[in-house]
Amino acid sequence: MVDHIDEFESIFRRAERDLFSYVDVPLKSAVVVSDGGAEQANATIAATKRFVPRLESVENWRTITADQFRTVAELLEVLDQQQTDLIVTHRHLHEKSFVPQHSLGVHLDVLTQTTSIPVFVLPGAAAKPGSVAERVCDRVMVVADHITGDHRLINYGVRMCREGGTVWLCHVEDNVVFERYMQVIERIPEIDSDDARILIENQLLKDAQEFIDGCSTVVHEQGPNIIVNSVVTRGHHLRDYRKLIEDHDVDLLVLNTKDDDQLAMHGRAYSLSVELTDVSMLLL
Repeated sequence: MVDHIDEFESIFRRAERDLFSYVDVPLKSAVVVSDGGAEQANATIAATKRFVPRLESVENWRTITADQFRTVAELLEVLDQQQTDLIVTHRHLHEKSFVPQHSLGVHLDVLTQTTSIPVFVLPGAAAKPGSVAERVCDRVMVVADHITGDHRLINYGVRMCREGGTVWLCHVEDNVVFERYMQVIERIPEIDSDDARILIENQLLKDAQEFIDGCSTVVHEQGPNIIVNSVVTRGHHLRDYRKLIEDHDVDLLVLNTKDDDQLAMHGRAYSLSVELTDVSMLLL
């Protein structure tokens, strides 16, 4: 009897689906944070508008320049005075004499964790910015540890992609984590570890793929004219994402950077945002 109940529960749970809810994210105001002057900040506004055509809906563009802040506390105070929907900036603000290789810079490190405002990070650093002059944002990649159910992340990815462009929704099951759990299962004699390996991997990837397929359908029916593609696999996060970005010539990477259980940025998101300095990113 218990076996039948367990089997029924498994069937019932497999039938459950987390359906994607599409929202056209409102972006009415944006601020460029620069450690240069007004001319440099205005040039950044112009470049960002060209790069992301769908930011044409932004009605109010403001600038925060070098003379308005030196410390993180001062920057946060200026931001608090006038709320905004989007922050546009570079890595390593006010760090021209020393650009750390393994950090976003103290301002951006704190900014991504202490505010709920999405942060659009242009390539390069404040001292040596990368150029987006030859690009238009029509190839967006959305990256998540668990893409299933992450509606906000996906909606922002869709929001940033130009009409007619492509959004890749990516889910990479971490090989190291998977193998650690399999080692535990292999020590339990009551479980056939060979079957478990196949069944668990298939279910993990199946759940992610079905959710992404649902996203594609919803965006096609309710969203802008873009294509939603999927990448669902097992592998090494940083190495595999780097290859995906290169293979698809991605214009923008969209990441979650907040973790409910810790103050610091999530480790994998931090690695990607620190190491992949040649691609624009939207950090949520």
